[in-house]
Amino acid sequence: MVREAVNEAAGNEGGRSHTRPSMPRPPRARNPLKVAALELFVEQGVHATGIRDIAKRAKCSEAALYRHWKSKDDLVRAVFTEHLEEVCAILDEAINGAEDLPDKVRAASTAAYRLYDEQPLVFRFVLLVQHEMARALPSDLRMPLDVVIGMTRTAVAKHQAEGDPDLLATMVVGIFLETAVGVLYGRLPGPLSRHAGAVADACLRVMQSSAAVPARR
Repeated sequence: MVREAVNEAAGNEGGRSHTRPSMPRPPRARNPLKVAALELFVEQGVHATGIRDIAKRAKCSEAALYRHWKSKDDLVRAVFTEHLEEVCAILDEAINGAEDLPDKVRAASTAAYRLYDEQPLVFRFVLLVQHEMARALPSDLRMPLDVVIGMTRTAVAKHQAEGDPDLLATMVVGIFLETAVGVLYGRLPGPLSRHAGAVADACLRVMQSSAAVPARR
């Protein structure tokens, strides 16, 4: 195909028309822009980061960014969705690969905390910055909380957990994230994965107690 394009261009040299076949620009700037966006969104927040900041960090022009995304919102959605799918896939694999509830919770905690230790920017962007982008994201987008809700609903249906499954999932994610925040700000020692077992045990105690059972009126 490259040879045909070259021959066609050469054949047009002798005629009146010098129009050359249009070639797509190579996406060399795409990955540096995505990496720069991820770094800045985590460092200073989504709303405080501008197109110029991202282009400068990536050492690209603003025009290069607009060749790949129509706006900053499009870039935010693209970067967030890509890494969101990665986090959800990690949780799905951990939960589905275990048999009983205790093993599922421990596997999910270990896998997610290992992600934090290995890719802290991804973890922080998806799980700690998501509230900034709530209005810009599709309402049907599957979030990590939805993965945990699936686990708690199954557990309650099988009588492995007790209470409102959606409330249980919210409480579990709260324990999980607050521990990560503690490590992030130096209130707890790292790496985060060292706390996976204790966090899993705490989550199981919540799920298997009556704390999340709605009070009767």
